[in-house]
Amino acid sequence: MYEQFYHLESDPFRLSPDSKPSFRHDSYNYAKTYMLYSLRKGEGVVLVTGRPGTGKTALLRDFVQSIDHESVLTADMVSTQLQSDDLIRMIAFSFGIEKLIGDESTILAELEQLLIGIRNFGRRVLLIIDEAQNLEPASLKKIERLMALRWKSEPLIQIFLIGREDLHETILANNLPLLRERINAVISLKPLDEKHTLDYIKHRLLQAGWENNPTLDDEIYAPIFNHSHGIPRLVNLICSQLLLNGMTEDNHHIGLSEVNSVLDQMLKDQMLPSPRRQIY
Repeated sequence: MYEQFYHLESDPFRLSPDSKPSFRHDSYNYAKTYMLYSLRKGEGVVLVTGRPGTGKTALLRDFVQSIDHESVLTADMVSTQLQSDDLIRMIAFSFGIEKLIGDESTILAELEQLLIGIRNFGRRVLLIIDEAQNLEPASLKKIERLMALRWKSEPLIQIFLIGREDLHETILANNLPLLRERINAVISLKPLDEKHTLDYIKHRLLQAGWENNPTLDDEIYAPIFNHSHGIPRLVNLICSQLLLNGMTEDNHHIGLSEVNSVLDQMLKDQMLPSPRRQIY
């Protein structure tokens, strides 16, 4: 649609994660560095949290691509795949056990033997669960059982739980003493600040082949930041609407009036939260 109108090579503000390199702002770089450091330590449970739309999925994809998979066997899954009754079964399947015969204790014992063999072969084991805030208390209890597995006095498996900001509170609020004890790091992915919001918008445009079409006034970034709260998904939503409106109005320039018009309509349509502060 507007890609052709503005002579862009691709949609710069897709709402779903894409394969393009992520925008590496300060919080993103810190989170990835700490995740890799925690992986090298190879101990316990790591929580990676953030508000919806802050880029946890992109961060996770980047992190997984940075892993040395010859030394670390990795399985990743989304919590919606994991009902408490079959969580251990699904985890075993993800690590390559295809014939899942027997009750949960039998499957857990088989998984333990598989993982011990992997560790004896010189590899470590990492399980990643995305959208972990949706795990039921019964599922978290079963993750405790995984954390109780040992190899030469070390944890047999390391677990990264990725989820919303309330993930840590959910764990603390339930009777999960072993899981709480094994949490070695809580890494928070923060929204963009105002400067990084500007940088993010230009980063996305340049990745799509932007050559100053449309032209952008400097005044547009502050209201976009205020109404998006620095959340990349909301920045994408606003900017996509700006480009769409520009195309329908045959406009190759985006200034403050265009931004205010789009933001007003999006607020009326309840597509955005209340702005951080009022701009007069």
